[in-house]
Order: sequence, then structure tokens, then C-alpha cells
Amino acid sequence: MSRWIHTMAQVLLATLLAGAGGLAVAQVPAGYWSIGDYLERHPEQAALTEAFTRRVRGPARPLAERGDGSRQRVQVAVIYPGLQSSGYWRRNLLAFRERARELGLDLDLQVFFTGPDSGDVQLQADQLREVLGQDPDYLVYTLDTDLHRELIDRILARGDGPGLILQNITTPVRAWDGRQPLLYVGFDHVQGSRILAAHLRDVLPGGDLVILYGTDGYVSRARGGAFIKALEGSGLRIREGYVTDFLAPVVRRATRDALARYPELKAVIACATDMALVAAGWVEEAVPPQRRVLVTGWGGGSEELAALEAGRLAATVMRMNDDAGVAMAEAIALDVAGKGGQVPTVYAGDMVLVTRQTPAQVLRGLEARAFRYSGRDAREDPAALRDAGTGMPP
Repeated sequence: MSRWIHTMAQVLLATLLAGAGGLAVAQVPAGYWSIGDYLERHPEQAALTEAFTRRVRGPARPLAERGDGSRQRVQVAVIYPGLQSSGYWRRNLLAFRERARELGLDLDLQVFFTGPDSGDVQLQADQLREVLGQDPDYLVYTLDTDLHRELIDRILARGDGPGLILQNITTPVRAWDGRQPLLYVGFDHVQGSRILAAHLRDVLPGGDLVILYGTDGYVSRARGGAFIKALEGSGLRIREGYVTDFLAPVVRRATRDALARYPELKAVIACATDMALVAAGWVEEAVPPQRRVLVTGWGGGSEELAALEAGRLAATVMRMNDDAGVAMAEAIALDVAGKGGQVPTVYAGDMVLVTRQTPAQVLRGLEARAFRYSGRDAREDPAALRDAGTGMPP
């Protein structure tokens, strides 16, 4: 297993570092539009995106009440890789539910959580087939692997399937032009990589870096490719990439290998929270204080912020997390009201850089904004965040 993972890591890194052979390193994976390219091709989307962003950032504007005072009932199936350290998926589900309630929607939710590793992709596919047999009004899914894309392609080709929302991806698929999902929603992986890379260029004048990837899928390629591109012309060198499949023992072995192999290692770049926390723990345990090795995270959830304040993480890009769940609720509400034409193809939420030098009061303000729904639920019921996505019909 470890040999296979290392081989896949070398293949992925070689692909992302194709610039060495005269090819440009891709800002986004092949077959996708960046947000900028998509807006250039579809200029009418700019006004839609601006208006929709105002809706997401503002308070809920409920749908007009029905004659009998009842709420509009909507059947929604959600399939998320939510069984991971990052609270992103669970928090988005909480925000989605609460915003939908405020908008006057009565959600009939079926929620399926799996792990993020490649072994769970087939389980997600099985869950999807089961869900489609129940003919939901809307399906919230993700796109990371070739199997995800193949299954989504079949749904879109049918033309009579559920309204489709794709989470954690904001780069439209080129081949689906003219039959795109209702909404791509999340946070721009390219923008996040640029933010982190700019920070490292400022604090590290030179040295070696390694990247920890999750699976050999879309997210790894998007985050890694943009990060490598953003480091061009700097004194920072990507020496190794490790595909860990989100497995903690593999993350530890990869971090240990990098520390032993590269005496000038300056930073470990983790493309997801789970890997960042494991790598940071190992660096704290194994690296003497005089050897300064930074570990960066991704997402800025509660777990990363705690590690940041404890000094174990050096920096992370923090998503205004709940806005993605709010955007999902707003898109469905507009569509139910017959205003689906007001939903843009892509919604990408805001991100900011936070470091272990960021003052605590600034972090608390960002948390209040990022977790404006899910933080409230967690305060009222401490188990709410942990249990989001559980206890639902299978």
C-alpha cells in the first residue's frame, strides 16, 4: 500500500510540475474553467453572481407564505465525505438547514456521510444509486474523482433528474456547457493556494517544501497545481508530493520521510485539515526547536484555529464556512419559487489568511462571521456539530 501511494504521489507531482518540461503548470485541472474564464465566456453571469452574493451575505428574505400558511416541502438528498477532522461538511449542513428554515422551506433531508479516502468513493456511488431511486427534488453531491464525474454526467444527461448542487468545487466542467448543474458552490481552491503561497513567499526567502495530498483527485490537483504555479520565480522549491489517502499513518510516514530526506526543509504544505493536524503533531514531536519547519493547513475550521493558537500550525487559509451552506439554501429557495434563472452557475465564498500571529480578538471576529449559523447551533447544543449528518434515514 505505501509503495503504491508513493508511486501515485510521484505521478501526481510530475503532472503538476510539468512546467519543467516546457508546459505551463495548470491553474485548474484540465477540463475545467476557472471562475474568471467562465465569467468571460458567460458575461451575463457576473450580474447574477453579484446579486446572489448579496443574498448570501445578508439576512434571509423568506419566500411568500402559501395560502394555508404552510411551508414549502422540499425533498433533498445530501451525500458528503463528512467523516473527517474538518468541520466543513458538518457545519455546511447545519447552516443549510437553518437558512432553509428561515427562508420558509420545510426540508425533507436524507443525509449520507462517508470518509474522504478513495475507499469510500464506491460507497458514495452506491448511496447515489439508492438516492436516485427515491427521486428527490434536489441532490447535493461533490466532484473529486473520475467516478464522481461519470455518475454526475449520467444525471445531467438524463435531463429529468433532481436539481443538482455540487459542493466544494467552483470550476465548471467544460464538457457540461449548456447543461450545467444548478449550482457549483464552495471556496475557490486556486484563490486559497495563491493566498497561502503569497504568505510563504513573504516569510520564507528560500528553501525546500513538500506537499501532502489527500487522494489523487480534483481537489489535490486544483490546490497543488495552483500552489506550485504561485511559487514560480521564488526561491522556494517543491521537493516532494505525497498522496496520503487521508490515512494518518501514511501522513506521519510522509512527514518523517520529508524531514529525513530534505535537511533544508522549510515547510510542509497540507492540502486538507486532517493531514495538517497529523503532520503538525509529528513535527512538534520530532523536530528540535532550532530547526524551524512550518506546517500550513487548509480551511480554517475550529480544529485548525485551535492548532494555530497553540502554535502547532503556522498559517491557514480560512473559509467563511457557513456561506456555502447558506448559498445552497438560497439557490433551492429561488428555484422552488420559480426564480431559478437568478441562481448563478458558480458561487465561491470569501477566504482570508490567518497565522499564529493573528490576534485572538481578530480570530474571534472571523469565527463569528464564518460560523454564523453552525456556531450558534454548536453553542446551543454542543453535540450538534459532532452529530450533524447522523441520525438521518439511511
